[in-house]
Amino acid sequence: MTLVEAPVRRRWMTAYGLAMVGVAAGWFGPIQILLPEQAARLAGEGGKEALLALVTAWGAAVSMVANPLWGALSDRIGSRRLPIFIAGTVVGVAGLLILAGADSTPGMVLGWVLVQAGLNGPLAALAAMIGDRVPEQQRGTVGALFGVAQIVGVVLGTAVAVAVGQGAPGYVAVAIAVPALGAALLIIHRDEPVAAVERRRIHWAVLMRPGGQFAWAWLIRFLLNLVNALVLVYLFYYLSDRVGVGDAALWVLIVTVVNVLVAGVVGFAGGVLSDRWEKRKVFVAVAAVLLAAGTVLMALIPVVPVVIAASVLVGAGWGAYIAVDMAVITHVLPDAETRATMLGVANIAGTLPQLLAPVLAAPIVTALGGYQTLYLLTAAFALAALAALPRLRALY
Repeated sequence: MTLVEAPVRRRWMTAYGLAMVGVAAGWFGPIQILLPEQAARLAGEGGKEALLALVTAWGAAVSMVANPLWGALSDRIGSRRLPIFIAGTVVGVAGLLILAGADSTPGMVLGWVLVQAGLNGPLAALAAMIGDRVPEQQRGTVGALFGVAQIVGVVLGTAVAVAVGQGAPGYVAVAIAVPALGAALLIIHRDEPVAAVERRRIHWAVLMRPGGQFAWAWLIRFLLNLVNALVLVYLFYYLSDRVGVGDAALWVLIVTVVNVLVAGVVGFAGGVLSDRWEKRKVFVAVAAVLLAAGTVLMALIPVVPVVIAASVLVGAGWGAYIAVDMAVITHVLPDAETRATMLGVANIAGTLPQLLAPVLAAPIVTALGGYQTLYLLTAAFALAALAALPRLRALY
């Protein structure tokens, strides 16, 4: 139960959304276009998948540790979020600039590791601000904004990479966009101490035990984020090698724009409706079904019109999920003074799939059935999340 009562204003929500757009652009511009192109340039056609998997796996491994560490640090300094936001942004921008000049595998790994380690700082701060500042009756709306801003950042990062150019210009442009979009929040947001509560030791075994409500919420978030990661990780190569499009970068942008426009509309509308109806579970259920349907289409009918239709389904499914994702997670948090720490643990469910996706996808694409097997497995993960949903009894 939240101790926050005062509603947040539109200007705060606008600045908050812009900051999240910047963080997402810093992540997904590289993931969608810049890293795949760089891997192909350095390793050639025969080794591009393996190099991309190596780089993204190292980054995701660091990300999985960085997010809870940033959150714990934020809680330790009196639930202050802005210092974490600033410090993490500086580290992430440094990583993007290193990637701009990287001409070797170690350079790519170092740059991407710093991006992941750094940008988890503002991500942890932004997630914690929902619990700090947003009352329960607005958490569907603001949580949807958190998710929609991420997918807008996907489009922005991808568009920048296409418009400015792949390679160093793209990385530099993204490195400028990240802090520029976060500037308004630094002006508007004021860190305030959370309401006094009794500090309690976190009993990890209790929180994560099978059957625990936090554990089920974590598992569902993990599975649906894994679906999203598997759709994205080799989209560039899927479109060029399996669908056979001529300009893969352009088609990644087209598919991404379709996906995120649908996800943005569904996500924001769903967040508002989930607050109004006071329902969360139904949105998660719809999300899982739509994600499964879209990935089955990608597996079975790899032609451009069907891929566009699949991107609509995947976008709608992801939008339905992000409409309630943060509301679900904040609903099962234990207390206010460990909010950022526990959100960091919850965010592992979002970052661990980035580690697992390339590890799972690379051998499947190259030796175990190709993209058809990959996307059918992705659909199975979505249905597994649907099967787990009834166990989340604390959620309405």
